[in-house]
Amino acid sequence: MKKVPKTYTPVADFIEAYSQSNTVRAHIPGHKGIAPANKQDIIYAHDLTEITGADSLYEAEGILLQSEEIATSLFHSYHTYYSAGGSSQCIKTMCALACAYHYQNNTHRPTILAGRNAHKTFIHASQLLRFDIKWLESTDYDSLCECRITPALLNQTLSSLETIPCALYLTSPDYLGNILDIKAIAEICHQYHMILLVDNAHGAYLKFIDKPYIHPIDAGADLVSDSAHKTLPALTGAAYLHISHHAPQTLLKLSSNIRDYSVMFGSTSPSYLILESMDHVNKWLIDHPDAYKHFVYKVSKLKQDIKALGFHLRDSEPLKITLSVPHQGQSLMTDLTSHHIECEYADPDFVVLMLTPFNSDEDLSRIYDAFASLSHHKAYLRNETIKMKTALPEVKYQPYELLFALEEEINVDENCIGRICVRCHIGCPPAILPIVPGEIINAQTITILKKYDIHSIHVLKNL
Repeated sequence: MKKVPKTYTPVADFIEAYSQSNTVRAHIPGHKGIAPANKQDIIYAHDLTEITGADSLYEAEGILLQSEEIATSLFHSYHTYYSAGGSSQCIKTMCALACAYHYQNNTHRPTILAGRNAHKTFIHASQLLRFDIKWLESTDYDSLCECRITPALLNQTLSSLETIPCALYLTSPDYLGNILDIKAIAEICHQYHMILLVDNAHGAYLKFIDKPYIHPIDAGADLVSDSAHKTLPALTGAAYLHISHHAPQTLLKLSSNIRDYSVMFGSTSPSYLILESMDHVNKWLIDHPDAYKHFVYKVSKLKQDIKALGFHLRDSEPLKITLSVPHQGQSLMTDLTSHHIECEYADPDFVVLMLTPFNSDEDLSRIYDAFASLSHHKAYLRNETIKMKTALPEVKYQPYELLFALEEEINVDENCIGRICVRCHIGCPPAILPIVPGEIINAQTITILKKYDIHSIHVLKNL
């Protein structure tokens, strides 16, 4: 474990001292620490740039490095790097490292094996870095959001390949709260000399609760991306990129390039408000080491109480409440909103609530009361499983090959069949593409697109 500095909040301490220093701000930002509407607004006073003493995220050697080292000690990583560009920036950086790792001993284009429920940022990474994607599809899933990759499935897939990919990219937990067996999967990856990248955007808190839940960095993953803002008390846009102690030595040596790769995918002016919030997260976690453990029990009790009302809950990570409501997801979300309960996510068949220790006991009571008031709706209590067919579309091109292709927008109907996808728009959440650029649209694709309310698609233009 790395030695931490005397203060747990070096960034916040510097910013507070600077805001009180009466220094003439002859530097950006243009607001000079003064809010146009309210001159006493602390947000503006704390919004800085890379001034003397403030360090610089992409060349960190001062207070930002000190803060990262505190996070490193909390997560027990080889090093934990900060991002003010969310997990999206971290995912692209992980992929860049994987490509660099590949090119240490190879000249051909790298391939990354990936679970099909990858966030669209992973597709963007392929387009920017020009690596090939080979998809791993699970044999059984109920939603676009999940891809149940098992160690047996991975082993079977790898044993059938002529060329082993340089890395495996997985999402765990996924949007519905499914957690993969990262430990067993990591062992297989390492047997094949592959590195394991995990999008753990929803699971940063797993480090701070009891077993059987394990953070991917402890389960054997080599590179892990966490959103600090999704389940920890950081501002939106805060994220971590962890590199494991157990990563291959070649990858550990390449980690010195992480900041150079990271700046390619984010602003050269990262928000100090976000970075300061990550500083405060460190201090809060140190001061409240059992907060997540205690809160998990509260959420578990709430889940049991909601089940007792007749609702069907999916097994999920501890801080998610995932309701299975076939064909009624949007309706249930609307009803919950009318009770002033705002959900994280809803699709045709599922509704997801995400909670943290910053939800009060009153919040939990109000959630229960809302479900109690809706428990007379029999449609919400149906126990029905909706299965999606699993055959992936045929791949004609890799996503990067169509980045600047001539395209046209067409309606999603039977006339789409046989056309090649160039772009498919789906919002965040869940930001998971039903069809990836370069794939050929088939009848099953049309069914899935319509299920997720996608009525037009950009396809390769016929010349």
